[in-house]
This record gives sequence, structure tokens and C-alpha cells, in this order.
Amino acid sequence: MADVLGYVAGVFALVTFVPQIVKTLRTRSAGDLSFAMLVLTLLSLSLYLAYGVLLRLYPVVIMLTLRLVLVAVQTGLTWRYQRAARAA
Repeated sequence: MADVLGYVAGVFALVTFVPQIVKTLRTRSAGDLSFAMLVLTLLSLSLYLAYGVLLRLYPVVIMLTLRLVLVAVQTGLTWRYQRAARAA
């Protein structure tokens, strides 16, 4: 039962970045996003992932890995579009 709760919570946490990624891709703009916040989010997720691995909390590890990928995608998009906006 605890694993099910972990997976459900993980799915909700995972989905939180999808609308932002879709919006960034559609508008090709990320001017409203804080690059520093995204980098700090990547750092915190990485630390939580290490914690989950050390404690063998597999629902946590799986969901944090997926969320880390989504945040990395958003971070890359933000870097790309903010850099392009500064160059224009």
C-alpha cells in the first residue's frame, strides 16, 4: 500500500512540469522562468534521488528519475530560448 501511495504521489509530482514544457515548446519562449530556480530544482532532485537509491526506495527512485528528466528538458529549453532572446 505504501508503494502505491508513493507511485501516485510521484505521478502527480511528475505531471507538474508537463504543462510548462508544452507551453515553452509552443511559444518558443521561456522569459518568465527563472533559470536559477530550475538549476536548484535539478540539484534538489538529484540529492533526493541519491537518498532514495541509498535507502532502496524504488517508487521514489523511479519517480524522481522521471521528474529529473522533465526538469532537465525544461532547463535546457529555458537556457536555449532565453539565450536566443538575448541574442535577438
